[in-house]
Amino acid sequence: MKKALLVVLVLLLNACQQMASPTLPPATFTPEPTATATLPPPEVTSTPLPTVAITPTPQVYEVCCPLEEETFESLPLILINPLKIPAFGQDDGHHGLDFAYFQRGERTSIQEIEIYAALPGIISLTMENNIPYGFTVIIETPLTALPESVQTTLIDGYLPIPEEVAYRGACPEISPPTLTGEYSVYHLYAHMEELPEHQPGASVKCGQLLGTVGNSGRSSNPHLHFETRLGPSGADLADMAFYDISYTDQQRAAYCLWRMSGYFQLFDPFLLFDGAE
Repeated sequence: MKKALLVVLVLLLNACQQMASPTLPPATFTPEPTATATLPPPEVTSTPLPTVAITPTPQVYEVCCPLEEETFESLPLILINPLKIPAFGQDDGHHGLDFAYFQRGERTSIQEIEIYAALPGIISLTMENNIPYGFTVIIETPLTALPESVQTTLIDGYLPIPEEVAYRGACPEISPPTLTGEYSVYHLYAHMEELPEHQPGASVKCGQLLGTVGNSGRSSNPHLHFETRLGPSGADLADMAFYDISYTDQQRAAYCLWRMSGYFQLFDPFLLFDGAE
């Protein structure tokens, strides 16, 4: 009897095990692919430049050394701060060449050394002792007065002007000049000893005396700051100044137009001397 009961219990246990839930395979989760949003690159719009015609090399290319007792060969020897072109809208880098010395023959400083016009042209602007340039004169020379090779180099290096520029600093609204397809070289002589006597609109000859080297404006020692830019011809340059709350919106706007807008683009002043004989 006991054996019969034992057999019955074994049979019941086997039946329960067979009725138990079968073992399921481990659950797996495959995530649906996530769509990656591909954003188009931001559009950079720029003002198209008018076609600029390169003119034949003039019969006589007048270019003069801008400093008394210096030559085209000696200028690099007294260069103390080279050109460093910043991006549009920025005012860092260095916008030209600085020339100075502390001992040159019997002279102990470049102070009071005469400054001459490097190219013939028309006076565009003379400035008071404002920050940063100090006493300054700017001369405009038509691009067509330069050798054909220099014209080509300057035009090829002139970048498209962005329609919107992110200005560094508090730049007021700027009125851009009209682009007609005619361009000029603007050469600037800064940190002069006194306000130049030349009046805007006056003609100057190559090698004509402009003034003397000084230490005006934002300058730590006497030197000539010589700056060259390519820009639209006939620009009505206004008195420019910056970095002081006493200056007007008009002065600061003119400064931002000249230095940061992209309409007047820096180039290496030594390019002007390539065609010198």
